[in-house]
Amino acid sequence: MPQPATPSPAVEKIPVAEVIHFLNEKTNAAYKTSSPKTKELIRARTREGFTLEDFKAVIDLKAAEWLEDPVMCKYLRPETLFGPKFEAYRNQKSWKKELTEEDFDLDE
Repeated sequence: MPQPATPSPAVEKIPVAEVIHFLNEKTNAAYKTSSPKTKELIRARTREGFTLEDFKAVIDLKAAEWLEDPVMCKYLRPETLFGPKFEAYRNQKSWKKELTEEDFDLDE
């Protein structure tokens, strides 16, 4: 009787649980690590060479951009974040403007 195939080291390194836990923490969501679609999206991006740090960077960036936006917050989900636009999200520059004293008219 043939032995079941053991996962290759590359497959074992796919950080599905870590990515989903981080997403849930940042967005106050409850996505499951067992979702086949979510697993496949994360595996696909990992096969393209993206790392756990890349996933965290995309989650951080898009949460900062969309979490307080009533229209965009619904897109803070695995299907959107880890889909075909992942690389574009990863390379997006942070859009938040740092406020300085000059931004406020304190003389009014």
